[in-house]
Amino acid sequence: MKTILFPTDLSDAANKAYVYALHLADRLHARVVTLHAFQKPEIRGATHIPRMLEEFYKEFDILEFGEYKGNIPQLTQVAADNNMSHVEVSHRMEEGETIQTILRIAQEEQADLIVMGTTGARGLKEIFLGSVAGEILENASCPVLAVPEEASFDGKVDRIALSTALNSEDEKALDKLLEIGSIFGAEIHCLHVDLGHTESIAHRMQQLRDKYASQPKVFFHVLEGLDYLPTMTAFLENNQIDWIAMVAHKRNFWQELLHYSKMKAMSYHADTPILSFPEGMLE
Repeated sequence: MKTILFPTDLSDAANKAYVYALHLADRLHARVVTLHAFQKPEIRGATHIPRMLEEFYKEFDILEFGEYKGNIPQLTQVAADNNMSHVEVSHRMEEGETIQTILRIAQEEQADLIVMGTTGARGLKEIFLGSVAGEILENASCPVLAVPEEASFDGKVDRIALSTALNSEDEKALDKLLEIGSIFGAEIHCLHVDLGHTESIAHRMQQLRDKYASQPKVFFHVLEGLDYLPTMTAFLENNQIDWIAMVAHKRNFWQELLHYSKMKAMSYHADTPILSFPEGMLE
């Protein structure tokens, strides 16, 4: 892993996520690229377009970049406060719609990981609009670590959970997670929430347990409950899980409307950072 992309809206939530990006870069010997995306103001209803419109936009760019540069010392201070000043960091400011710009720059920089903060969403906004982090989780071509605003980081990653549907794709995600976990010496907890209380689930989990019997730090759990989200979050809190990992699946409109993804729901509600693996990279 060589490059970590850190999109920021210059908020306190983003600054908290920056701590994660710095620590990961330090452990992985990677560089951090910070990204601030902005959109130029639209001039609507004007009977006459200003003659110096191009100059106005250039001036706006300078003002925006000046604001961003003004926050770079803030990021520098975050690094200093966490003894991470030695991490290589570069800064980019790009014009464009936020989500598409993040995805584009991730490709340009050949990012191996995206780390970003999320402030959550509720109700119909959650279903129809989502959040920037939720959309990046679902559409990025590299793993994404989404850090909730309320998450706190002690510099260690002791326990990582993997939410699994007990399929071959999730086994590949487990293999990837074992590589990451070994860097931190972390335990890996494979979880399946069984809403139907079926015997076949326990049997399939036992098969997975047998397959990874040689891995001393991998544990397997079938959680019974009536609802995925409270069952999962209770386990995360009770077992002091540092990250929850999931496979990101793209959904069409009706799937999104009728049964929006568990991963998005977790990113909006949980206090535990979510590590997503796009399904495309697991093929």
